[in-house]
Amino acid sequence: MDYARIALEEYMDEAKSPHFGGRNGKPYWDINAPQCIYNPAFVFPKIIGAKEYRYTVTDCNGKEYTFMADRPNAYLTPVWDKLPTGMVTIKVEAQDEWKREYHLSGIRRIFKADFFPGRNNLPKRACSYRECATKALSFVFNEPKVQSWLTDGEPSRELPVFYFVSKIVGGVINGMIDYAKLSSENAEKALQIAKIGADFLIKYSYGDDTAVPGIPRTYMYESNEINEGDSIPEQRKFMVMNIYPAMTGEMYLDLAESTGESKYIDAAMVIAEFYKKTVCPNGSWPLLISAKTGEPQSDKYCVSFAISRFLRAVAKTTGDKCWLELDKKYFEYIKEFSFKTYDWQAQFEDSEESTNYSNMSHFPANDMISYLASNYAGDESIMSDAETLMRFVEDQFVVWGKFAPYIPINTPENADCWYSPAGLEQYNWYVPIDSSTAPIISAFLTLHKANKDPLLLEKACALADSVTRMQNFETGMIPTHWIFKDCMKEMDGWFWFNCHLMTARAMMNLADFLGE
Repeated sequence: MDYARIALEEYMDEAKSPHFGGRNGKPYWDINAPQCIYNPAFVFPKIIGAKEYRYTVTDCNGKEYTFMADRPNAYLTPVWDKLPTGMVTIKVEAQDEWKREYHLSGIRRIFKADFFPGRNNLPKRACSYRECATKALSFVFNEPKVQSWLTDGEPSRELPVFYFVSKIVGGVINGMIDYAKLSSENAEKALQIAKIGADFLIKYSYGDDTAVPGIPRTYMYESNEINEGDSIPEQRKFMVMNIYPAMTGEMYLDLAESTGESKYIDAAMVIAEFYKKTVCPNGSWPLLISAKTGEPQSDKYCVSFAISRFLRAVAKTTGDKCWLELDKKYFEYIKEFSFKTYDWQAQFEDSEESTNYSNMSHFPANDMISYLASNYAGDESIMSDAETLMRFVEDQFVVWGKFAPYIPINTPENADCWYSPAGLEQYNWYVPIDSSTAPIISAFLTLHKANKDPLLLEKACALADSVTRMQNFETGMIPTHWIFKDCMKEMDGWFWFNCHLMTARAMMNLADFLGE
């Protein structure tokens, strides 16, 4: 099957373009879009008295393409597949009934990204997906900074970016739970490591002298752990980002299931009650709160499905449907705030907050795709929405070849040495990341399971092949940032354990589906 040709036909189809501004009242979300793969349309002002609009599209080589349209927000259908990869300038001019160009409607620059070339036209995978996942989990288990937990009785503060404690320690715990299921000979030690990590998070959770007793710390700040200029953990050292207690709570429940120890259920229920007590009338929670007072420290609300997954896990554990009701209200908020508007705002513990459409990310969008595909596979209208959302994710956050020339100011090298295919994290950190690639793989796979579209599976495997090539074959390490010439060599200060382990889980799920 010629997947490259099939993909091209889809990229050119106006009806399938995720750039749907103005269609059925939907918004123009792409006002800050850095790149496009799908045939785009942009919002330009309608000029009074205009009869036609002349589009002049200039490619990266200076070649001009022109066409006429009856509106200033037309798709670039006549020229999109003719443009080479690179920066494109789009100029739209209004013409009157005598064909005179009398008013400039607007100018826009965009990076026209590479189309999906077909998996057969990309380098082959380095190993099976199962081998990749198994080696990745083994790498964490054998890492000296993780093995030391067994002798020291607590996690090593020398773990990279340890100050994001719930995320980093929680990631290792999840990895050890997964590894215990794969390695019978190391299962006991793996679970012991997991329990040491969980006990540490419980011990250092906020106490009764705060407004959030029993809630794990998002940030565990110690002055010698913060790099110069890294101000986010310092600024937020007494704050809770309300996404992360849910991630920790779900991990506690998984650990309780693996060990049979009820104290982890108890710890999870403290977190669950916190969410029940603090839910806002809109069904969500403030993104940031003060641990001292419990007061919101942000006017943003959570849109992460981590909370949804946790609430459903609590409902499964307890049999109490009240948690499903809480989840239902939260889902309605996400649907209204992000799904209808396509304002998929990035929400990361190490990033500044963003205004509408200014810093988008794919993480909540991927989860929405999986939620819809898993629960509404028989509903054609809802599945069509899920497919459009998948195209949005690919359009904005997948690189099949060359990268856009938007280099974040503090990246160490230029994009010539960056690796693709890959997933990009967010507009403000528009770089290839292993754990940005992983959830996109999972979203492609989940949607494929629902609609049986083979192109989705082909794209999932193409990204997974890239993960196998990026992995250090000897150690099993999957680098976090694919932006160094030697990023596969060893763990460094840019390495995040939780990212590595999220990627391992996605690879294992793909291997299970394919029957490897």
